[in-house]
Amino acid sequence: MKEKLFLLLGLVLSPILIGCKGEADKSQRPAETGKVAPGPSGDSAKPIQVVGFDEHDETLQAIIDGEVHGTVVQNPYMYGFSSIKLLKELQTGGAKIDPNNAFVDNPARQIRRDNAADFWKEKNSNLATGEGEPEFKEGRKSVAYVTNGIDPFWTIAAAGAKAAGREFDVNVLLRFPPKGVGDQKSMLEALLVQDDVTGVAVSPIDPSNQVDILNQVGEKKHYVTHDSDAPNTNRLAYIGMDNYDAGRMAGQLVKEALPNGGSVMIFVGRLGQLNAEQRRQGVIDELLDRTKDPTRRDPPGDVIKGEKYTIVGTQTDGFDKAKAKQNAQDAISRYPDLGCMVGLFAYNPPLCLQAIREAGRVVKPTGK
Repeated sequence: MKEKLFLLLGLVLSPILIGCKGEADKSQRPAETGKVAPGPSGDSAKPIQVVGFDEHDETLQAIIDGEVHGTVVQNPYMYGFSSIKLLKELQTGGAKIDPNNAFVDNPARQIRRDNAADFWKEKNSNLATGEGEPEFKEGRKSVAYVTNGIDPFWTIAAAGAKAAGREFDVNVLLRFPPKGVGDQKSMLEALLVQDDVTGVAVSPIDPSNQVDILNQVGEKKHYVTHDSDAPNTNRLAYIGMDNYDAGRMAGQLVKEALPNGGSVMIFVGRLGQLNAEQRRQGVIDELLDRTKDPTRRDPPGDVIKGEKYTIVGTQTDGFDKAKAKQNAQDAISRYPDLGCMVGLFAYNPPLCLQAIREAGRVVKPTGK
């Protein structure tokens, strides 16, 4: 009789005990890594600021809407226009370049909410001057304008190049390498054997490893750099901006957006390009309140900690837009206390903002 009673009690209590054990086991499981659960408060809900480079339409609209703090803009239209103008002057013997001062400066500007709309009108006006294909006339000498990729930034630069071609009576050959340094090299090799091409303006992708091909261009053509320089080659001039100073200007925008300090992640297409390296270093040096030194280089894999700001990393994407967005998503997931994303190439800020919106971490716009 007692045996039957104990058996009955066991049958009744077993499910309860099993259930309790299951809950206990569940509490001992390691938490999932790489994911941040959204919530109404705490770090997972804290807005992430965005500071960018260049004048992508999405970036400008987000600045006007209050979702992006600001951007540092170059002048790609004048990069194109000034490059063609100089190559034409070199073609006709009218240019005088001081080898000790071969920098054609187009200063960077900071764009915030109060001047974004006016700047956007200026950008659209520049684009309108370069609509259509470049004019080509038989028997007229040609110059080439070679970019470092395909991007709306280069559409603006091409508009300036086409406008200069019309004004200065020269054929303009536009070249946009779709797949990086190998494509750019092939394009330069093809231009070398074109007798009608007297000059080449190029934005070097990897100047330290392109010295040979760039010097070959300089030996046979009038050769200048634009956007990003290759100072250790025989180029005649560099047309662009001071990228280190522009990086410090972006760092100033981060300080405005995140005045109490915090963690910062930097996003860029590629390092190796001199302009990318200088911009990145300028941002870092400004946030750490260092003295000016354009030659300084912090290793990209290091966490760089200052008194108020910590640069948790630098993510590269190789001009792959899908990877650029994934980098932003991964950073949001990995660093729940991330305070600011800095995008150094034109497409980086919009993709960072998309990832932030999807994570529910967007800055809430204030009244316009």
